[in-house]
Amino acid sequence: MVWGEETGERVRQRIALLFWLGVGLFCVLSSRLWYLSVLRADWFRERSERNRVRVVFLQALRGNIYDRNGLCLAKDVPRFRLVLLAGSGKKEDVLRRVKDILGKNVTFSLRERGAGEIVLLEDVSLEDVIRIEENRGTLPGVLIETYPVRSYEFGEILAPVVGYVGRISPDELKAFGKMGYRAEDRIGKSGVEAFYESILRGKEGYRRIEVDALGNVVQVLDFRPPSFTHSLQLTIDGELQRACYEALGGKNGVIIVGDPKSGEILAFVSKPSFDPNPFSKGITAQEWLRLVRGASNPLLVRPTQALYPPGSLFKILVALAAQEEKVVASREVFFCPGYFEYGGRRYFCWRKEGHGRVSFEEAIAQSCNVVFYTLGLRLGPERIARYAKMFGFGEHPNLDLPGVRTGLFPTPEWKQDALKEIWYPGDTMNLSIGQGYLLVTPFEMYLLFCAVANRGKIYDPHVLSRVVDTEGRIVREIKPYLRRIVPLHPQTWDAVIRGMEKVVTQGTGWHCRGLPVRLAAKTGTAQNPQGREHSWFGGFFPSENPRFVFLVLVEHGGDGSGEAAQVARRIIEWLLRERGV
Repeated sequence: MVWGEETGERVRQRIALLFWLGVGLFCVLSSRLWYLSVLRADWFRERSERNRVRVVFLQALRGNIYDRNGLCLAKDVPRFRLVLLAGSGKKEDVLRRVKDILGKNVTFSLRERGAGEIVLLEDVSLEDVIRIEENRGTLPGVLIETYPVRSYEFGEILAPVVGYVGRISPDELKAFGKMGYRAEDRIGKSGVEAFYESILRGKEGYRRIEVDALGNVVQVLDFRPPSFTHSLQLTIDGELQRACYEALGGKNGVIIVGDPKSGEILAFVSKPSFDPNPFSKGITAQEWLRLVRGASNPLLVRPTQALYPPGSLFKILVALAAQEEKVVASREVFFCPGYFEYGGRRYFCWRKEGHGRVSFEEAIAQSCNVVFYTLGLRLGPERIARYAKMFGFGEHPNLDLPGVRTGLFPTPEWKQDALKEIWYPGDTMNLSIGQGYLLVTPFEMYLLFCAVANRGKIYDPHVLSRVVDTEGRIVREIKPYLRRIVPLHPQTWDAVIRGMEKVVTQGTGWHCRGLPVRLAAKTGTAQNPQGREHSWFGGFFPSENPRFVFLVLVEHGGDGSGEAAQVARRIIEWLLRERGV
């Protein structure tokens, strides 16, 4: 009996334990059910919606870029791609069906993107799009997607100023991701495209579609097309740009043409150049290496990024300083025997037989080295450097393009710091004729000619004229901005400009004689350790009331009175014929 009571008690305890275990399990399950059905209801609803609804983001459009006369320089054109939605069947089966439908061998890109989607084909032709649409029922989960590709009407002719776009890089995505950029987006890489990225980039679109369990598109629930809000009109004259590019012929070099009274850049040529159109679709690593490793370096924007000795063009600044500092008498006559003796050495003029007796203005016209050796020594390196600073050498020019560099202006302090050497009088003489350690960008020399044309007024240069909306209304307009005034005496400007006019009528710029307009100019020959000298020619016209400033550099073109002057004449004749003065 005792044993039976103990057995019954043990049974009751087990039943009680099972009961409470059941109660506990019920509570846990009830709590989990409440958690899933109440607290996590929205999350599961969203997951369910994701399985049923897909959002396809459409790349933002970019605004157009026009020249000053309304010619379209850059625009977006539509292209088509084939996309396979995730979970829509075996990829191999889809690829086989696409080949059968198109009836030809195709190279699939098979590029994965967000949410496991696969881009099957890029740049699908309209004919192939029609074939795919006609066989939509046999391609579940396959979408035809429209995307924009940038088209550059002038190709390599305007690439250095307009620039190009490309797919955003991982580093750029980190920097711009918070601004709404995605891995598929394009971004300006150079030129105006990069500098005005925030204005040109529009709004992305999207397409919300409902799909069934097999990935078939049931219906489009919502659609917002991509768009842009602003376009740019540049100061660039597209036809003038083409004429300048062609004027260089087979030579490499730089041509800049602008309006000195407004700062507007009318032509901005860098040659050799590159075709920006392939960048819009994406180029291979091998193609990129060919561009960056090529000896001609077509991606280098020569007007603002390449450095050259200015040669005799720099004599204009020395002449201005000499006149203003009164280190040359008004009627002083110099004698050039073909060389200048100093410190037991001879420093030669470019004309071996010499120029004989020359005045100050004739020295500018004939580009006499001996006279400028003399003026440079009278001025000294400190005063030359001071005038160079007044005219903006070594200072960023505020041009609205990326990657703008400044040159190297040597001083005694620079030489001591950089080379651990003292400054010699020979350094001053080399500086006075634009040689030695002096390096400039062509754009710095262009701005010097603008300053002379304006008699000391220096305006900020710019390539943007106005921002317009989709209706063509002006949103923003760039006005001339006077950056500084170089306060030289009127007689200083008069003497130097007269000398520049004589460059054409009596001196080294003889290739430009006979033009139906008064021209003030200067030739230059820059020594080049890599080969033949570089040829410079710069100036402005009409000299009494300048409308155009120009600068020409022909790499390995020899002396400035040759190829650069001939190129300049072709440009001036085009301007006189097509634009009038």
